[in-house]
Amino acid sequence: MTLLDAILKAKPHEEGKYNSPPPEVKSVEKIKKKRVRKFQYAHVPSRVDSSPPSYNPLRKMRKLEDWQSNLNQLFKENVQLLITIKQAYYRRGLVDCHWQKTPERVRQYYQERVDFLRKTRRENLALYKRILATTARVDTTAELNKEWCNNRRKIVEQASAAFVLFEPIPQEQMEDPAFKAAPGVKRPRVYIKLGVQEGAVMGEICVELFTDTCPNTCRLFLDLLDGDAHGYGYVNTCFFRKVPHLYWSGGDVIYNNGFGCYAQSGREVPIGAENYHYPHSMPGLLSMRVTVDDEMCGIFNITFKPLPQLDLRNVVFGRVIRPSSTYDIISALGNALSSRPVVEIRSTRRKEGRRWVVGAHNTKLAEKSPQRLMSMINY
Repeated sequence: MTLLDAILKAKPHEEGKYNSPPPEVKSVEKIKKKRVRKFQYAHVPSRVDSSPPSYNPLRKMRKLEDWQSNLNQLFKENVQLLITIKQAYYRRGLVDCHWQKTPERVRQYYQERVDFLRKTRRENLALYKRILATTARVDTTAELNKEWCNNRRKIVEQASAAFVLFEPIPQEQMEDPAFKAAPGVKRPRVYIKLGVQEGAVMGEICVELFTDTCPNTCRLFLDLLDGDAHGYGYVNTCFFRKVPHLYWSGGDVIYNNGFGCYAQSGREVPIGAENYHYPHSMPGLLSMRVTVDDEMCGIFNITFKPLPQLDLRNVVFGRVIRPSSTYDIISALGNALSSRPVVEIRSTRRKEGRRWVVGAHNTKLAEKSPQRLMSMINY
């Protein structure tokens, strides 16, 4: 059988099907089958997130120190650049060189020395003018000689005076002369000894009472100093409020914490504000508190500075005799937010005629339990 007969007897092939496909077609299909791979997440639909990113304010604070240092460095560079620009402007635009015409190389060194000399002379002249215009910061010789003459005159006068063994009695301090007693009026004085609770004695202050202008208020204060028949008195009571360099408050004979109100026995009508004759215009004043019901309960204040905000609210009825070391000590003692240290009135005394009247202890507070008394003090 020849080759031609075999070709003629062969059946016509269908499209896409070969009885004996060529070898190159078979190799191409094998390569395609090898390269085709099934994607693992082909069933997942694609999604594009178009929302803006979330704002995190802490992101700006991460490198705040670096940004601050960079900002300071940039500021310094800008200042230096501004100074360079102004120098160039003052030199009329000669930035690179201060010579309009470059001299010969052999004379450049000499010209630089000449320019340096001119600059030095100009700076010396400006410094000399500044020295002439500046005043001396120390005392001149004439002032020192004058002061020495005054000191020598005082030394000679004191040497010729009589010798005094003891210092003279210091004059009473009174910034406002309105508190001075009228001629012929004798005001009583009382002495109050202060001490730390369960501690040492701090000292004694002398108080002058204005009995000529506030007799009822002073009588209430004296009755509590001496102690009444029912056991109420200032002795053994503490100062429940101590504001340094401002005022102290004390005199609560009922509860010893500022919430009590004392009423004199036998008095049907309580004592109201007698008058507001004196203002709180100087330190060292004694004023009695007036309640909203226009009643005085024996609670008093010791002021350490002028307090005009207490005018027309408290009645000024006395003053502390100054100078007084005890008064100076208590003025800087205490804390507005704490009752420590607990300072109490240890004893009182006043002179009536030729005898001394000593104040009685407060027995009403002693009748209370110690726990109740400490809780009121700590309040």
